[in-house]
This record gives sequence, structure tokens and C-alpha cells, in this order.
Amino acid sequence: MKYLLALLLFIACTGQAEPLYPLLSQKAVDSLQQLRRQSKPDTQRVRLLLQLGEYIISRNRELQIMAGGQVKQGVDSAYAYSSQAAALSQTLHFTSGTIASLQALGRLNQDQDKEAARAQLRESIRLARQHGYWKLEAIGWLYLGRTYRQKAEDLPEKERCFRQALALFQRQGGRTREVGYMLVMLAAVHLFQHQSVQAQGEIAQALAIYRAVGYKTLHYTYEMLCFANRQNGDYQAGLKSAIAAVKNAHSTQDTSLIFNYYTRLAEVYVEVNQPEEALLYFQKALQSAKLRKNPFFTVAIAGRLSQVLLAQHKPQQALDLMLTTLKNEGYGENLKDEGQFLYYLAECYSALGDYAQAEKYYLQMLATVGTHTLDPEKTLAYFSIGKYYLLTSNYPKARGFLNKARVASSANGFGAKTADIELLLFKVDSAERRFPAAIAHYQQYKTLKDSIFSTTKSKQLAALQIEYDTEQKEQNIALLTKRNAMQQMTIRQRGFQRNVFIGGTLLLASLLGLGYNRYRLKQRSARLLEQKQLALETQQAEIHRKNHALEQVVSEKDQLLEERQGLLVEKDWMLKEIHHRVKNNLQVVSSLLSTQSRHLHDPQAVAAIRESQNRVQVMALLHQKLYQADNLGRVNLADYARDIVTYLVESFDRQRSVLVQLELAPIELETTVATPLGLIINEAVTNALKHAFPSSRRGTLTVRLVSLAPSFYELTISDDGVGLPPGFNLKRSRSLGMVIIKGLSRQLDGQLAVSSADGVCLNLQFDTRKKPVPAEATV
Repeated sequence: MKYLLALLLFIACTGQAEPLYPLLSQKAVDSLQQLRRQSKPDTQRVRLLLQLGEYIISRNRELQIMAGGQVKQGVDSAYAYSSQAAALSQTLHFTSGTIASLQALGRLNQDQDKEAARAQLRESIRLARQHGYWKLEAIGWLYLGRTYRQKAEDLPEKERCFRQALALFQRQGGRTREVGYMLVMLAAVHLFQHQSVQAQGEIAQALAIYRAVGYKTLHYTYEMLCFANRQNGDYQAGLKSAIAAVKNAHSTQDTSLIFNYYTRLAEVYVEVNQPEEALLYFQKALQSAKLRKNPFFTVAIAGRLSQVLLAQHKPQQALDLMLTTLKNEGYGENLKDEGQFLYYLAECYSALGDYAQAEKYYLQMLATVGTHTLDPEKTLAYFSIGKYYLLTSNYPKARGFLNKARVASSANGFGAKTADIELLLFKVDSAERRFPAAIAHYQQYKTLKDSIFSTTKSKQLAALQIEYDTEQKEQNIALLTKRNAMQQMTIRQRGFQRNVFIGGTLLLASLLGLGYNRYRLKQRSARLLEQKQLALETQQAEIHRKNHALEQVVSEKDQLLEERQGLLVEKDWMLKEIHHRVKNNLQVVSSLLSTQSRHLHDPQAVAAIRESQNRVQVMALLHQKLYQADNLGRVNLADYARDIVTYLVESFDRQRSVLVQLELAPIELETTVATPLGLIINEAVTNALKHAFPSSRRGTLTVRLVSLAPSFYELTISDDGVGLPPGFNLKRSRSLGMVIIKGLSRQLDGQLAVSSADGVCLNLQFDTRKKPVPAEATV
């Protein structure tokens, strides 16, 4: 009777509401749109399109949950972005972009054509596995699992997909937010399979991981833990986790679904027979759902509230609440698919003694069970109509439906519901004078009740509620204490003001007396004062003249400062614009080199142009970082080096065969130092990717940048490849790459060393306090 709403809200909220990654802000989306309009048809444009599509898909999912049904806001735009990303990725041979595009299209097709969606997601998984993109493969398994329903026949495949995703996410260390998220998803599957103990263990692991990584949004997980505890019959733990969900939602200010957490807390109070607390939190939930204009949840919560009113023997108030809410939320008579709403109406009419209306709604509700396979819905339907036939003395029908309810409730694992069914079967057998069977049912009822509501558990529940209420009261007391202190301060201030006023009045009276006594003396000195006044006025005029001149000087100074500040701002914008245009020009040069390479047939010429293109790209990356940075004169070398290495590995398509290890200290250097360092990294990494690992040989490339002393740094680039050729001499080497490296090292006035032991190791030590030698003097 009391679990249908819990399960529906559980499916709609906990199973779907929490996204894997947080939604972008509107400001971030606007920025992406601007970058998309300015972007060129390259891999960066693919990433922008995918980010915009992901935002629309996730936002649409959130709106569906808030509305309690299907919502399609911006889906056409998401299709357009994802399709454009897929086409451009194919043209550019951008494998990771193709995989992500397939996943986006699969998610969009999930509601219309599940088979097509699954085919696209499986293809994304195949490509990700083939090219070694394990994280994209994990995300593909997650989305594939979501295409399967929360039905008994689909749950094994759903669990298999989620386990594949979990195993892949664990490759990155085992204690990440993605691992915790997948544990929660698996727990949801196990709850639908009535494996509450296993689900509790998985949720506990997820909470431990979330706390370890500092993730604060825990109310989704607490809500699921509450459901697991209730399914396992542990209502003490269920109450604790329900209170924790409410607290966490308020502390993180994520209250869009607060009505759901209030409902969960109220349901536990119903189960432990505390109707006053249940009524309070159902009313809070109903008010919250109305404020958020959510018709489905508003009616559902009103129905749960009507059940509490019926338990308090207020049937007319319960019926009026249901009819008013249905009318206000626009449902009218169209309730054929809403089994729970039919149930609430039937219960109200039954309590009022209008059995014809009650049977009408009970039978309509029973007809909806044929379209569902979930045990809680069966339990609700069979239990309620069995209770109705017991009330109307139709004992054979009552026994038949109650026996069906007992089977469904036992499979579902809710002990309290099974106890209620046993009590009704006791009443049916007693009415038909089947006393042995009646006694057996009553004994079973008492056993279940005693196991659930022992004296110890009742005391613990009361203590937990007292703890929660005490915390609320302490907060109120602190607020009242603060207000009282402010009032006392106000009183003291007013007393001080009164005393000052009285003292001032007495002082004024004294001064008036002294003034009167000295009146004659002032008359005698009047002429002298007039002369002094004339002199004072002359002096005052001179002061005014000088003040006016000084004000003009200050005004001119302020104007000059404003003009200087404006010129500085204009200078910063001009420098950013220069860096931006230089970067764009370098991108044009890179594109021209790429075009030139398409018309060449000599592999050596193509390779030379490709290396030149990489050098241009390294300089373009530097200017891009400069116009994006707040400090136009310095570059974060760790980010710059990471971008260079990532670009080169992707450019040579060595992601699967070369493992890159980056050990980069967060160092900021001037552009005069960052430019030659970036080119040195480009040349060294290019040589390693070209020569260290022939025939797709696997290996490791390490780039290390550390600070040895203030302004003194060491750059090391090493590999475990085939090593240098016999007889190699750094000073005599005339290859273009080594010539560039040696020349740039001299420009930095650095100490360069190249060694070959289990591969090649290039070591450069340089001091940034020494002014770099101009490039034309070294190359």
C-alpha cells in the first residue's frame, strides 16, 4: 500500500537525476557557442560541438525528471551538433571524436529506437577498445546499460554493462568519482533484483570514495541507501539515511528535488507508525512540489498525505485533498494509466462507506497491473482489493487476492507489508471459522511485527529523532541568542545617547550663563573683533583662491591617471589581439604546409613538411596560451609542454604504442625562455616518436621539468627505444633536429647533454637569470 510511490520516485529521481559529470553553467555554454561560431573545421570544432550536444542531452534529462514525464527541449539542436561532429570526425580521421559522436547519437535515439541506439553505442565501444580509449569505452558501457529498462528480463544485461564500465573506470586508480558513481548504479540494479544487502555494501563503498575525493553532493546516494535499508527491514538505518539526504540537499543548495527527500523521510515515519512526523514532512513535500510546478509528483504526494489522514480517521478531508489536487493539476477524469491515483481515490471512498465508487476505482487500478511486472505494484493492487473484499465480507475473493499479495510482497523483501497481509488473512480465516489457519497467520503476523518494531529499535528511533530535533532547536536557540544580544546592544546605545543628550543640555546651559556674564566684555571688544573679522575675510579669500588652484591641479592629475589606466588596458587588449593574430597566422601557415604535403609524393619531403608544420604548431600553441592568460609576459610551462607532447603523440598516431609519462613542475617562465624550450621539446619528442620506436614498437616516453634552484631548471626527455646509432657524436651531428636543439640550447645559455643507455636521454640545464642569446646568433 505504501511502497508504490516510493518506488516510482526512486526510479524517476535516484536512478536518473545525478549526472556523471556536472552540467555546464549558462555562461560556459554561451562561451562555447561563441567559440563554435569562430572555429575552423578541425578537431577543436568537433570537441565544441560534442560539448554543446552533451549539455543539451543532460539538461533535457534533468527537465524530464523535474516534469515527471517526457520533455524534448533543444533535442533537434543536439541532433544537429552530434551529426556535424560525427561527419567532421570522419573527414579528419579523428577517432575519439567519432566515438563520442556515436555515443551522443545513441543517447538521443534511446527513447525512440532502442535497437538503433544500442547499435550505435556498441559500435562506439568497439572503436574505443580497438584504439585503446578505455575511458570512452567505459562511458559507452554506462550509456548502453541505461538503454535497458528496470524490468526483471532486462536487469541482467543492465548489470553486465555497468560492471564493464566499473572495471574500466577502476583502471585509473580505483578511488575516483566515476568508480563511486558506477557502484551506485549497480546498487540500483541490485535493489530491483531484491538484493538489498549487496546494494547496501556497494553504496557504503561509494560513500567512502566520495568522501575520500571530497565530493559533497551525497543526497542522491543517501536516498538510495534509505531505500536499501527499508527493503532490508532496517528502518532505523532508513530513517538516518533519509534525514542525511534532506540535510545534504540543503547544505549543497541542490534543492530541485527536495520534495522527493521529504517524501522519503515521511514514508519511513509511516512505516514506524509515527503519523504526526509523517504528516509534517508530507506537507513540506507537497508544498515544495507545488512551488516547482510538478503535477505528477504533486498528486502523488497528495495521495500519500491522504493515506495519513485516513489513518487519523479523516476520510472526507483526505478525499477533498485528492479531488482538489487532481483538478488543480489538470488530471480530471483521465486516470486510466495512473494506478496509484486510482488507489488513493478508492481508499478514500472505501473509508467513507461509498463501496460502489471504491470498487470501481479498485477494479480500474487492478487492470493497470497487467501492464507492469514490478512486485510493489502487484503488492499494492492485490493487497488493497483483498482488503476491500474483506471489508465487504466477500471472503473467497479476499483470500485469493491477499495470497497473491503475500507472494509479491515476500519477493519484494518488505517485512512490514508482509505482516499487514498476514493480519488480514487472519481476519478472513477467522470470519470463515477456519481457526487453525487463522492462528497460523496471526502467529506469523506477530513474528514479523516483533522483528521490526522491537523495544530497542523504538528507543533508537526516538533517540535519533530527538538528536535531529535537538540540532534544529540548538540552531533556533543560537539565532534567538544572537537577536537578544543585538537588542541588548541597542538598549545600551539608546541609554548612552540619552546620557549624552542630558550632558549636552547641561553644558549648553552653562555656556549660555557664561556668555551672558561676558556679554559686556564682548561689547567692549566689538570693534577690535570687527577689524580682525575684516582681516580674516581677506585671508579667507586668499585661501579660497589657492584651494581653487589646487583643485584644478588635482583634477588634471586624476585625468592623467585615468588616461594612463586606459592606455594600459588598451595596451593589454592590443597585446592579446597581437598574440591572437599571430596564432591565427601560424595556423594559416600550418594549413598551407598541410595543403602542400598533399601534393607531394616524396616521403622524405612530406616528412620534412610535417615536421615544419609541428614546429609552427608549437609556436601557435605558445601564442594561444599568451592571449588566453592573465599575465601576457609569462607562460605556464607545465601546461605548454603537456599540450605540445599531447599534440605530437596524436599527430604521429602513437597513443596506443607509446606510453607518455609527464613530470612537470608548475613553473611560469617569460616568453623569451618558453619559446626556445617549446621548440626543443618539439624536436626531441619528434625524434623519439620517429626513430626510437620503429615498426609501431611499444615503449615509454618521459618528459620531466624540475626546478633545481631559484631560476635554475632542468629539462629531461628520455625514451626506452632503440637508442642512438653507433658512433653518434653530439658535436658533429648535422641533422636538422639536433642542429635546432643545439642552437636553441646555446640561445638559453644552457648545458646540453645527450646519452644513450637503454634508449636516448636528452638533458638540458639552464638559468633564466641569464639573458638568452638571440636566435640568429646561435643557429
